[in-house]
Amino acid sequence: MFLASNFVGAWFWDIGTGLRPILLFYALLFVAMVTVFGLASKIRGRVSSPALMTLGIILNALYLALLLILKTKTREFFVPLAILDGLSSSFYWLSLFVLASSWVESGQASWYNSWTGTLEAILGLLAPPLSGWIIQALPGLTGYRTVFFIAFVALLACAWLILTAHHRIRAEDLPASQSVSTAIIPEWRRLGWSFWALGMRDGLYFFVPSLLLFIVTNNAVLLGTFSAMQAAIEGVVFWALTRWSHALSGDKGLFIATLVALTALGVIFLPLNAWVLFLLGAAIALSYPSFKVRLESAALDTIGRHSQNDADRMGLTGAKEVWINVGRLMSLGIVLLIVTLVGKQDLRALRWTLGLWSLVPVLLYLTARRLPQPQTTAQ
Repeated sequence: MFLASNFVGAWFWDIGTGLRPILLFYALLFVAMVTVFGLASKIRGRVSSPALMTLGIILNALYLALLLILKTKTREFFVPLAILDGLSSSFYWLSLFVLASSWVESGQASWYNSWTGTLEAILGLLAPPLSGWIIQALPGLTGYRTVFFIAFVALLACAWLILTAHHRIRAEDLPASQSVSTAIIPEWRRLGWSFWALGMRDGLYFFVPSLLLFIVTNNAVLLGTFSAMQAAIEGVVFWALTRWSHALSGDKGLFIATLVALTALGVIFLPLNAWVLFLLGAAIALSYPSFKVRLESAALDTIGRHSQNDADRMGLTGAKEVWINVGRLMSLGIVLLIVTLVGKQDLRALRWTLGLWSLVPVLLYLTARRLPQPQTTAQ
């Protein structure tokens, strides 16, 4: 998916969708995710995690297949496509988080999140530049469709691997359990607000800078390079977190990441060009790993302590993901409002928005710094 996900916004822009519908596409995606995670926190474990993961991958393959079939007509169907993408992402990530909370033992959460972040960064360093080169080298929309097709085949291969696995968990094998109320978990409210603040940061920063880079430069190779640059920086920071988790995974690392994030305020005083967006992307990438490891590790530890089975883990994971996706949805809603008020051609307003959004991590720091410190064990 690293091949395709970074270029969906560019695809919509190239086929004439416009900026506002692209923002609305991602807003609807988050609406679908909030809905699914909210239901998961109530239904709790009626379907096994491997089955959910398989369903998510198949729906994602269907989403890419529709992009290939509809071609330029996708701009007329961006609403159902956004919902389909949101459903597929929700099922996949819900299952992965639930499985992780059952695999990761006490004291290993920071190590696990740091290493998975490093591996994701390696993929991000390789795949987007390849996609950018393919899109730029092939005429018209052929490059996009080639990238989407490769991702489609890769997803089918993933689904096949899971479906043919020897060890499967059936839904009827899951033990019945009474709902674990988040009200009885002392740190849950602070954890929830921390994920909401992280979502407020993510909703703007996870795709708007790269989309603006493509709008400003109309260069898919630069877009791939931008994604690779962010992946390289994040990979180094994630790796550092695996080596010095005692020093960097707690409140100290969170404070340093917040200071780095504040440097994005400089965007307000600079023209919105490729160099400025690359600098902004670097600041985002430098700060993100510490936020992710701190919060996801606290969540894994908390869910692990208060869960007896997959049903409990699914309920608590769903509740946690509602917080972060509500933050993402609110963040994107603000950007949509700004674009509607100032007009789609005035990028200066988005420059101010990108800069002022560097203040959001301050809220994240204030809500997360008193979370229980994740325990660490030697690896």
